Order: sequence, then C-alpha cells, then structure tokens
Amino acid sequence: MAIEIKRKGNESTESLLRRFQERIKRSRILNLKKQKMHFIKDKNKAQIKKDALVRSYNRAKREFLIKIGKLPETPSRGGYKKKS
Repeated sequence: MAIEIKRKGNESTESLLRRFQERIKRSRILNLKKQKMHFIKDKNKAQIKKDALVRSYNRAKREFLIKIGKLPETPSRGGYKKKS
C-alpha cells in the first residue's frame, strides 16, 4: 500500500506535498491506521462475570447505606458546591 508521488517538471515542494496529502486522504491509509491504534479487545466471559459481580456488590452496598441513612435517597448531580 505504498504511495509514490513523483515531482513534475518545475513543481514547487508545497504543491508536491499538497498532492501527496490528497493521495493519502483518498487512499484511507491514515483512517485504517488510527482504527488499529484505538482497537479495544472484547471482554471474555470471565471478565464479564467479574464486572457483573462488582456491579451487584456496589449496588447492594449502596442500597444498604441508603437504608441505614448514611446516603441520601436521591443522588445530587450538582457537582462541587461551596459550603458557606
């Protein structure tokens, strides 16, 4: 998938670079390379089960804390607030 660009007669380096960049964009080499860079592997069954167990544990813990009054029933979504 190599791209070869040869300089025409009295073509400037700017126009040569412009043609080269356009050729790269059309060939989609950069898009494919970026997709490979950010590839995320699928989780296996053991990891999925482990994540589900952690979620259920955290949910049960949160429900218990709400039940005994340590956490409010509705979570606040305001972020950090200044205490006066």
